[in-house]
Amino acid sequence: WEALVKEEGGRYVAGLPLPVRRKFGLRYLQQPPFAQQLGLFYAPSTPPTSADWAKIGELLHQHFWVITQYAFNTGNTELLGVGQPGLTGVAFTTYHLPMQPAYSQLLAGYKPNRRWRLNQARRRGLRIEPSNDIDQLVRLFAENTAPKIYGLIGEDYEYRMLRDLYAQAEKAGMAELWQARSSADYVIAMILLFKFNRKIIYLFSGASAAGKAAGAISVLLDETFRKYATHDMCFDFEVHDVPGLIEFYSSFGSKKAPFLTITADRLPWPVRQLKAARVALYRRLRPRPAANGA
Repeated sequence: WEALVKEEGGRYVAGLPLPVRRKFGLRYLQQPPFAQQLGLFYAPSTPPTSADWAKIGELLHQHFWVITQYAFNTGNTELLGVGQPGLTGVAFTTYHLPMQPAYSQLLAGYKPNRRWRLNQARRRGLRIEPSNDIDQLVRLFAENTAPKIYGLIGEDYEYRMLRDLYAQAEKAGMAELWQARSSADYVIAMILLFKFNRKIIYLFSGASAAGKAAGAISVLLDETFRKYATHDMCFDFEVHDVPGLIEFYSSFGSKKAPFLTITADRLPWPVRQLKAARVALYRRLRPRPAANGA
């Protein structure tokens, strides 16, 4: 990790984290897994100026020929519709659900079909309880979801990183892991939440076929909202741009929260062609995940 920082009076008042990677001697930016948004974080007393944003765009353009993707955060609203000079910008969307209302109000905000499905799920006698078994969550995901995701590396990258993140977040009191048990006492779904700066972030989840059929994730989310209702917090679904997921998360009454992502590719044409050929060869030769998630 590197960073752009703004210093005033001998202290940092703003910082832009930079996930720098290197390949063939080239430094480039690439958004890491489990960090949907980065961007500028700053002290409330020193909000960024238009000159700050222009300087950030200038420095990124100057130091990085390639940005595979870099996401600013939902608090960097000044960039929406404006972008960053010299960089390609696209608006992405996550979904937020404020926790300040009473639970009855939150429940009334669910779409009718979500309330009906939730009632059906609750009739299955699921038991919701805390957990600290991150390996169980990884297994649920690896066996039931990972086989549908092309290009996932697994234990050598994403799962190792997830375990490390959970260990550090739990140590700092920032992580919550919850599971749903069936009436037959099997763990059929789990969710991992991070809490920081009045936000509850829906970081990761996993569910078996039985968990999906039972609507266990809906129950886990509903129990989270029940727990945190009336708190001065906001639940961030960290939605990916997958239509089915968007429909599911928005059914809880959450609202769109846009943020800007930027890319850049200023490599010379011959280098871009070589890079494209290498990626195509890698995708052709890389084995697809087995149906059992192995």
